[in-house]
Amino acid sequence: MIVFRNCAVLLVIASICSFLYGIAHIHLEVEPNACRMTYMFGEPRFARVRFNANKLFPNYGLYYYYEGMRQPLDPLKTRMTGAPVIFVPGNAGSYKQVRSLASVALRKAGEHPHTGKHLDYYTIDYDEELSALYGGYMYHQQSFLKHCIRTIASLYSQPSPVVLIGHSMGGKLAQSVLTDAEISQHINAIISISTPLDHPVLNLDAHLGRFYSETHEQLSRTRTATQPSIMTNVCQSLHQKPLSEQSMTNQDLSAKLDNVLLISTGGGNRDLLVQAGLTTSQFNDLHAMTSAIPRVSLSCDHLSAVWCLQFMQVINGFLFSISQRRDDGSVVFSNNKHRNMQSALGHFVKSPTRQQSFIKIPTHNNWHEERSLVINKFFTNGLKSHYYELIGLGRQPRYKKLAIEALNIDGDENWLFGCESYRNIETGQNYCHKATSLTHLVQRLPNADQDPRSVAILDLHNLRNTYEKWTHLLVRLPPGSQRTGYNLDIYDPKDRILDIRMPRWYASGRRVAINETLQGTIHYRMRIADLVEPYQSLRVYIDPQNCLQPKYRITVRLCVPWAAGFERYHTLTSPDQKPGLYINVPVVMPRHYNTTLNPVLLDLYLDPICRYRISYENSYADALSRIVLEFYGWMPAHFVCVLLIVLRNQLDKFQVAGSFQSLKPYIGYLQYTSLYVVTGCRLFKKLVLNMKMLPIPEQLDYSINISIIIHCTAIGLSVMTALALWFCLTTYGNAIHRLALRLTRLSSSGSNIMLSIMTHLPITYGILTISVALGACSGLALFLAFVFYFLMVSNAYKDYLEDYLWQKAANLVHMATGIGKNSKTTKENQSTAVANAIDQSPVPSDDDEQSQNQGQDEQHEQKPLQPNKDKAEEELCVGLQNFSFHVTLLLLLLTLLLLSVPASLAWLRSRRHGIILPDPALHTTIVSISSISLLLQLRSPQKLPGYWILSVLLYLCAGTTLLYCQIAIYRLNYIIAGAFAVIAIHQVLQRLYHKLRPAAT
Repeated sequence: MIVFRNCAVLLVIASICSFLYGIAHIHLEVEPNACRMTYMFGEPRFARVRFNANKLFPNYGLYYYYEGMRQPLDPLKTRMTGAPVIFVPGNAGSYKQVRSLASVALRKAGEHPHTGKHLDYYTIDYDEELSALYGGYMYHQQSFLKHCIRTIASLYSQPSPVVLIGHSMGGKLAQSVLTDAEISQHINAIISISTPLDHPVLNLDAHLGRFYSETHEQLSRTRTATQPSIMTNVCQSLHQKPLSEQSMTNQDLSAKLDNVLLISTGGGNRDLLVQAGLTTSQFNDLHAMTSAIPRVSLSCDHLSAVWCLQFMQVINGFLFSISQRRDDGSVVFSNNKHRNMQSALGHFVKSPTRQQSFIKIPTHNNWHEERSLVINKFFTNGLKSHYYELIGLGRQPRYKKLAIEALNIDGDENWLFGCESYRNIETGQNYCHKATSLTHLVQRLPNADQDPRSVAILDLHNLRNTYEKWTHLLVRLPPGSQRTGYNLDIYDPKDRILDIRMPRWYASGRRVAINETLQGTIHYRMRIADLVEPYQSLRVYIDPQNCLQPKYRITVRLCVPWAAGFERYHTLTSPDQKPGLYINVPVVMPRHYNTTLNPVLLDLYLDPICRYRISYENSYADALSRIVLEFYGWMPAHFVCVLLIVLRNQLDKFQVAGSFQSLKPYIGYLQYTSLYVVTGCRLFKKLVLNMKMLPIPEQLDYSINISIIIHCTAIGLSVMTALALWFCLTTYGNAIHRLALRLTRLSSSGSNIMLSIMTHLPITYGILTISVALGACSGLALFLAFVFYFLMVSNAYKDYLEDYLWQKAANLVHMATGIGKNSKTTKENQSTAVANAIDQSPVPSDDDEQSQNQGQDEQHEQKPLQPNKDKAEEELCVGLQNFSFHVTLLLLLLTLLLLSVPASLAWLRSRRHGIILPDPALHTTIVSISSISLLLQLRSPQKLPGYWILSVLLYLCAGTTLLYCQIAIYRLNYIIAGAFAVIAIHQVLQRLYHKLRPAAT
């Protein structure tokens, strides 16, 4: 047992250090911000659109964006002809965030006036409400958004469907209005930017959880939902397939709702507020990360996603591509979803390419032919005319793959073709009369600030079988003054595939995947098995060797087969570049998915001027930082679980009266038994899922290592917060009392009377705080209750601490004088030294006289003689002697207070406009304050029988927090209130039983 205890202590210390290390390295994988700022043409202006709903929502507003005009514009009196777009801001978002989107649209319309296309941008003012923290806002904002859609639809003479662009929680609001059939008919498409769509980042109240669940339930009945199957592999093709097509043939769908195009985007590793895995939805048609979007190719943080110029240009480019002009000059969005989807793929997934075309080539050109397997051809000063080079398709059977890269060639240039060659009898050279373009097989790879790379990976066997007459590939380099050329690498695919496994969490050190690549190698593919959870992180090292030039460029493409739209690109230009190449997955692997058949793919597009050594290792720093980012929301549930176990231990270990043992702040906190609850809940969850007798626990398919790290960190956090609260009790009790005196403006005598009433009649103060909760908000009531409880414990602790110090002083005097321990003089000195101490011992009940007698000898040895004191003053500390117990209750009450902060802030903001918002913690607050008031009124805790029942109930409460409250954090209110209630009920019932038993006897 001692060995296990020591191991548990080491585990707790290691977990705390690991969590702190993860916090310190949270920016390890974050790249620098490469977004360009968006500037306006003229002064941004917002014209308010007034309609009847403004009276119902006095703090909200709808605005139309325009620039430069000095005369105010009224959309209600102006003929609106553009395609309408509504920007929906998110958590604490401003309606002015629409400026970058709308300004780019105005500029684009001005650059192409001949098309006659332009967009009308509207934006909503939600008073910068914290909708991500308080779910009561969501229903209010949703109603206003519906009114806005109806109003904007009425501004146009002919039906004109709108496009909604939502940032953060605004994207969830935009998705939620689809559940209204009347509103959905006015919506053409929805684009969400960095939005937690299917699950909130933190589920802090029941209203937010209900809003998500209701939206999900209604969309499940009316719109196509997709889930990856065991054979799903989105890495098979170059571009993402429409997700709705995967199950559309097997379901009877609502055609009207499925006609709305849903596009979601994520910011990537720079967005530390919304994790990448939360930005997609099973109801989406398309998902893309900004780092993989063509012409963006960078990561955006949560705020820069609404002003990043590269991203704004892509969004507006898509909107212009799906808009069309009517005969009357107005512009509308196309209702052809298939066409809109193809345009979305071209803008958000893969750059649009021209259809396969044929070209005729003059035969008098200077033709060249290469037969080597590896070719690196450059023209330093460019070319004066087109350069034609033929590459034969006839190779040895094992050379099945061909990788070719063109340098400094414009993306719209056709440079790769297939053709049937003929032989010139006069010159003996091969040439082609006509050729077929293969540009649709070319990938445009982002390459940091340099020109994008144009690379094609071709299967020679497929080309020969598909086009039987083809004999060569044709590379046509255009004329120009810049350095140009191409690289060619023909190889056996077996030699370029590296199969590796994710190292175990305990494995350390680098592992070599390939010692040295061949000179001229362009492409390698790594297949990574066992990389299945978001917290896992693999660090890949690509070390250049024997480089022909000092500068090189490597582009890496990561594809997760079960996560559509999460492609990620990374460019390396130096061995010590930061951030390095870290590989991880955005979402956990689905159950029963086969990673052996469909592993995570890492394509390495190397610079052929170097040879490379490729190695990998388990990145502990990045893994720990990802644990912090992905699972910090579990901390409240584990913290409450630890406090409940500590509370159970403290109830089982009452301190002997007068021994001053209760002054030790760590009593009950230095424990490891709560780890049993973690492992027990893992086993119990499987039992519940199999038996289906209880509500289904939260589906958290993660390794138990995560739970242990979070739980051990919570143990350490409980110890630190308990010590901090003890320090505040010792140091700031009088300061808080003086502050309360100044705030209430009571005189010294009046404050003494009030304090006497509070300490002797806690139930009265409890009734007052409950009335505050009913009349104002639960957060204010919890704050007043916490201050009262803190002052009461602080005053009792101050008196008890005086006894402790006087006894220590007496012991020091005894040791200094050297008087015998058992002499009469010693006792007299001790009695004199503690003459002003207060008798703190509780009045024992009939059933615990035996336990009091067992410690009588120790009391006689330690407890000094006490003078007579006032009986009322003596009773104040009865029950408060077990200070550790009350400190734990204070921490639980503080947790309730912190959980109620979002609702309290919402209540404060709503008072300005006279809006009544629901209070999600009202009932739990009433139960908690009533229970605490009753416990203080009864001078609890007392040593009473029946604590084994209370221990079982506290264990059940602790287990429930881990089964049902790690994601739904708001349920902790009910757990804490229930723990307060069962303790109070136990104290009341046992005292009633002891009073009634003698009467019955």
